[in-house]
Amino acid sequence: MNLAGNWPYLEKVAEVRLSRNKTPDHVFRYGPDIEVMGAAGEVIARRVLGLPEQLHTGWDGGSDLTWRNWRVDIKTTKLTPRLEYRYLQWRESKPLKADLVLMIAVDLQEKKGVPVGWAWKQEMLAAPVNQERYQPCHEIPVPDLHPIWMLETIPWKKCSTLRNS
Repeated sequence: MNLAGNWPYLEKVAEVRLSRNKTPDHVFRYGPDIEVMGAAGEVIARRVLGLPEQLHTGWDGGSDLTWRNWRVDIKTTKLTPRLEYRYLQWRESKPLKADLVLMIAVDLQEKKGVPVGWAWKQEMLAAPVNQERYQPCHEIPVPDLHPIWMLETIPWKKCSTLRNS
């Protein structure tokens, strides 16, 4: 998905988020572009889910958006030719407040991105922990994620029932 038309907006959102950042270690390790990448991923997720493209600039409370009564957290990674060798990661020490985690890949130079896949909260927390990471993370290989199209198969009536399981 082309994000070139949104780029000035994404940079502004990232600038505001950086000024309010509560975890400077994250930016220190990855640079300020990490916020632009995250904002870009959120716009792509919103497009896929048919939601307005307005992003939050404050603390998100543990999820980036709400869709069909589900709390959704967006994780963004670098779009590379070897994307299938990457992982959806969740830091072991961080509480997971969202119901599902959606992975997006973004190319900052090309100003584009693609939805990659998703996992339920329970699947993310049951995933093996890689202790070799800078911060140990639950990891699900990209090929093991649910494909994006499967989001549309979640029945509306079962949302509250599944959420509590």
